[in-house]
This record gives sequence, structure tokens and C-alpha cells, in this order.
Amino acid sequence: MPSFMASFASERLLLSLLREEVQSPSPDAIADPSAFVELCRRHRVASLIYQAASRREGALPPEALAALREATRKTLVDNLILLKALRNLASALTEEGTGFLLLKGASLLGFLYPEIQQRPMTDLDLLIREKDWPKVAETLGGLGYRLPFDEEERYYQEIWYHQLVETPGSPSCYVEFHWNLESVERSRIDPDELLRDALACEIEGEKFLRLCDDHLLLHLAVHLAHHYHDPSLHWVEDLRRLLVLGNLDWERVGTTARMWGVENCLAYSLGYVEKVFPGIVPEPGRRFTLSPLRGAILRGLRTENPALPHRPLGGSPLRHAVSMSLLDRWSDVGRYVAAHSVSRIARALGVSRGKPPGRR
Repeated sequence: MPSFMASFASERLLLSLLREEVQSPSPDAIADPSAFVELCRRHRVASLIYQAASRREGALPPEALAALREATRKTLVDNLILLKALRNLASALTEEGTGFLLLKGASLLGFLYPEIQQRPMTDLDLLIREKDWPKVAETLGGLGYRLPFDEEERYYQEIWYHQLVETPGSPSCYVEFHWNLESVERSRIDPDELLRDALACEIEGEKFLRLCDDHLLLHLAVHLAHHYHDPSLHWVEDLRRLLVLGNLDWERVGTTARMWGVENCLAYSLGYVEKVFPGIVPEPGRRFTLSPLRGAILRGLRTENPALPHRPLGGSPLRHAVSMSLLDRWSDVGRYVAAHSVSRIARALGVSRGKPPGRR
């Protein structure tokens, strides 16, 4: 086996199981089963790998299979806690008359993931109208939810497009209330369109609303692209399942991506999906490509690691070049840099009273 293939033996076995290929690399190629399990955890696909390996005798060493089984059980428990919090939250919001949509992981349960332990979640993400936030904060504060401090709330309001709340009781969990999918400096998304085109969904017998499939594709693609510095295969799996199970209007996807200013994010994410799952992106989706200059930037960061879109960036200064290259228009780059430079200078001079948050 070539040395570069041997160095990524765990990644190749993980991808083979994730793809449910008939012929998988031998588990003997895994030098350290505990490192393989950690790789699955890091990419947040431990439950999916456990299910795939359980269906094939000898697919993994027994100790690795046992550790993945425990990870799957933990995901189930964690998700049950989050879903209980969601039911309580939905009851409070419904009673006060505030509409909301599920975003990210919670919106995929029951739709793309029939079993709730298949898709790990770390928190809950809801989309509301920005004007509803004061009313939501007042209601939840009265119910014992821990709201952001004043300086943290101002920080979120100035820099981001969501507010962070912690549920009461133990164990607690975090809830992000979004009023957009992206900062206005980076995109031109119409939140009212998202709410207007929402679809009904059901999780464990409870009815909710989620983004329509076209908007969901764009949101998942944007979210994955903005985690370019720390990519994870579970977001790739989200997109793969949506490409297979979703009812997508590719003409509308293209028009909306252009209007939102997220064509490069879509191209980046679909390219990553195609690398991990060759042939899964349909022909209409393959027309979304990066410009020659943007493509050259990413090609300069190529990696032999089959589980990553490019080499890890971490704290590298190059991460800023990638971030800016994912914006559709160079004028958006200038607008984004200017807006964030002004806010940083204001905080440094004490003009802005917003303070970066710390989870408590």
C-alpha cells in the first residue's frame, strides 16, 4: 500500500462504512482502534458508523464496535434531553403566539434521519422574526431560562444574527434564536421568505415547521462552508441525504443562491459532498463551481486526506483568504471587512458596550 494511503487508513475505512460499500478496507489496517473511534466522534458520525459496522460481521475490531455503541447510546440520551427541551420551549412560544422554524440538526430528525440517535446535536436552533426577540426574552426569562447578559446581548445584536439562551434545570442545554441564516454583511437573505415557504415536519409525534427543501439545501451548504476551518463529515452526510430524499427545484436553488449571494458557498459544499460521495451530486448541482481565482486558492490547500475538502487551516492566516473567497462578490468582501473593522475599533475604544459572550 502506498505510504500516503496507509497514513489515511482510518479515514478510508470510515468513508467506506459511511458509503456502505460492498467491499471495505480490512479493519486490520487500523493500527489504533481507539484513534479510529475518536475520528468517528470528531466527525460526529459515530452512530452511523456503528450501524453500518453492525450489519457486517468483522467490519471493525470488537473494542472499536463497543466504543461506538456507547457513543450511539450517549447521542440518544443527549438528543432525548434536547427534544424534551424543545417541547417545553415550543409550548411556551406557542402560548405567547410566537411563530418559529426549526433549523439545523433538529429540523433533520424524522426527515433525513428516521432514528433520533443517528444525528447528534449539541444545541437547538430556532428561526424567529427579529422583532419577536424582546417578547421571547421576556417570556423565557419569566420561566427561568438564562438569558444573555446585557453586554452579551448587544454583542450578538451588533455582530451576529442570533441570541443564545440556556434552559432551566439540570441538565440544561443551549438554544440559539436566529433571525437570519447569515450576517447581512455576507449575504442578502430575506427571513420573511424563509418563514413564508416553511414546511411542516414531525419529530417523535410532535409537529413543527422547518425550511423548505430548497432553502434547507442552501442553509446546510452555507453552514458547512462557514466551517471550512473545522469541517465535519456529519454536515456532508446531511447534504447527501437531502440530495437523495429532498424535493429540490434546481432552477429555484440557483436563482435563490444568486439572490442571497451564496453561490460560492453552495459550490464549495457540493464539491466537498462529491469528494466524499462520488456521483451523489446530480447534474444540475454540478454547474455550481468556484471561479478560477477562488478555485486556485483552494487547490493550493489540497490534501490527500479523503475525509477533508482541503488541508486543515486551524489558526493559519490562510483561513481569512478562504473565508473571503467564499463571498460571491468582491464588493461583499469590502463591506464585510469594513463592518467588522468598525465594530472592533468601537469595542476597543469603548464606544460599543457589546462584549463577546462566554458560555456559562
